[in-house]
Amino acid sequence: MLEETRANFWTGKAPCWEMFNCPKMIQEECPASKYQALPCWEIEGTYCKLDDYGTSGMDIRICETCQVYKKWGNGQLINLKLFGKGINSSLKALKKLA
Repeated sequence: MLEETRANFWTGKAPCWEMFNCPKMIQEECPASKYQALPCWEIEGTYCKLDDYGTSGMDIRICETCQVYKKWGNGQLINLKLFGKGINSSLKALKKLA
């Protein structure tokens, strides 16, 4: 089990939620800011991985073109490592909360 207290991947780096200026509501819900031991592209169900069709957040295609991954991913293959901690709803549902 991944512990929240492990080393912070983002130490010394601009994290994704800052690079994209995510609103506070998104930061509070997105697992990228909650589980900082891993980079966002290795976490299932981040805000960026969801779409208007309510996918589960396992589709990493968006990460391959993302400026955050390009800056901090060092060209490594993208493999999801944290499951079941992501946002479980579609963007449409999240927008209703705003």
